[in-house]
Amino acid sequence: MDNRFIKIKTWLLKRGIKQRDIAKKAGVSESAVYLVMRGKMTSSNIKRVFLELGCPCEYFDEKVA
Repeated sequence: MDNRFIKIKTWLLKRGIKQRDIAKKAGVSESAVYLVMRGKMTSSNIKRVFLELGCPCEYFDEKVA
C-alpha cells in the first residue's frame, strides 16, 4: 500500500467515515473514491468532499509511485 492511501484511510477510520459516505456525498461510486485515494484517478468533486470533511489537503498533494 502506498503512503497516501494509508494516510487517507487512517484519517477516515479515526473519524468513523466510510468510503461509501464519501461516495454518496460526491455522487460517485465507492470504487471511484478508492481510485482517488490510491492516486490512480483524480476527481475535484471527490477531493472537495474530503476537504469539506476536514481531510488535510497535503494528503492529496503526495506523489504516488
